[in-house]
Formats: sequence, C-alpha cells, structure tokens
Amino acid sequence: MAQLLLKLRNVPEDEYLEVCQLLNDNDIPFYETNVGFWGIGVAAIWLNRDDDLPQAQQLLSEYMEQRQRQAQADYQAAIESGTQRTWWSTFSQQPFMFILYILIIGFILGLTIMPFLSL
Repeated sequence: MAQLLLKLRNVPEDEYLEVCQLLNDNDIPFYETNVGFWGIGVAAIWLNRDDDLPQAQQLLSEYMEQRQRQAQADYQAAIESGTQRTWWSTFSQQPFMFILYILIIGFILGLTIMPFLSL
C-alpha cells in the first residue's frame, strides 16, 4: 500500500524538486498527487513500497536539517552584509506606504479599543 511521505501544501518549488531528486538518486519509487480541479485532494509525494518508508524518512530528515542550516546561514550572512530587511530599511525604501500602514493599524486598533474605553 502507498505511504504518504510529504504533503506539498506551501512547499516551495525548489524544495519539491530537490526532494524528488533525492528520492530518484536513492532509487526510491514514488508518485505525486495534486489537489485536483476543485482543490479538495491532497498534493503530496507518496511512496510505492511500504518498506522504503524508513529510508525515505531518514533521507528527508537529513535533507530538512541541511536545508534549515543553509537557511540560517543565509539569514546570518544577510544580517552581516546589511541586506536583511528591517523596519528602518522598509521605511527608507517606501516611507509613504510604511506610514500609511502604521496609520491603518492605529485606526483599526482605535476602533477595536474604543468600546472598552467608554465603559
């Protein structure tokens, strides 16, 4: 019976392709399902053979750990090089939109809190 390996909802395209390549490189047969026309299916990667599940889970776990380490290293490199987005960089790039968003947030907070202040 087929075994579910990975649900593909919110999985980036590059990660999906790398997981497929990882399974192909290790000769693990799999197939993919999509959500279908109405969007009620499960987009996922399924294994054809039950006995491949432990090996595939181990490979996927190692891949996810490596991907997490790479993402953390990229984040640290962006912080050190000054390219990581901050509040100040957002304000300096788009001051009008930044102020507009702050005003909208303040307006919504004011409307939300106003009934409690009149008690």
